[in-house]
Amino acid sequence: MTLAHPPLRVLLSGLLAVLFLPSLAAAQEDEEVTRDWTIELELGGTLYFGNRQQSQVSTRTEIGMSDTAVEIASDLRFTYGVSTDSDGVTEVNRRSWIADNTLDFRPGAQWRPFLAARVESALERRIDRRYQAGTGIKYDNQVNRNNRTEFSLAILAERTRRRVTSGSPPEEGDVGRLSSELRIRRTFFEDRLGIDFQNAYRPVFDELGNFIVSTRNSLTFSLTEVVGLRFAFRTEFDSGAKDRGAETNYDGDVQVSIAVEF
Repeated sequence: MTLAHPPLRVLLSGLLAVLFLPSLAAAQEDEEVTRDWTIELELGGTLYFGNRQQSQVSTRTEIGMSDTAVEIASDLRFTYGVSTDSDGVTEVNRRSWIADNTLDFRPGAQWRPFLAARVESALERRIDRRYQAGTGIKYDNQVNRNNRTEFSLAILAERTRRRVTSGSPPEEGDVGRLSSELRIRRTFFEDRLGIDFQNAYRPVFDELGNFIVSTRNSLTFSLTEVVGLRFAFRTEFDSGAKDRGAETNYDGDVQVSIAVEF
């Protein structure tokens, strides 16, 4: 990846050395490691009626693994939506997927370093591929898996390929971003009701008017020990979407889904 900001390469390399080498050395000293795995599956959809009928299906998979040295988390999402106008013409109006991965070091500490990597594609925002990778510091106040507050600051290198329909090669742009994320998880009434608030703000270093704001706030009602009914409100504002040919910079939806946790 060729960065438009060369100092980013030096900064990222320095952060990696300072933050992660002590953690890697400590991990090698652990002879007995107990790993804890968590898996969450989600399947949902929405259906709208009126002058323009719309339907949408979405899936999400969260996989986590933690031990005394590291904590790994993967968040995989896919959304597909179609709409039909009054003339009966049907078109795909939403098709996106995201693979979001983090690797945290020293998971028992409230403050700890981490690595992040993300790949996404979004038809509605005219993104053919967007790659992000970087490093940062995270604050984690964890009581248990479902009662947890996380706040992170990171530096990300990004490459975006714009989706082009004219047959010409897609344009590529390299930028450096700051990333701040907040996630709050809580359960109530003996874990029968759960909330999950996720919010992220990612501006470009030297162009603060170029930014991404995303939120995903959900409410889950437990039906059994592992199955829950989830209502989620998701929004995404990408200030560069219209410049890439999208109809709007803003996307949002309300999802009803079934969630299974192991």
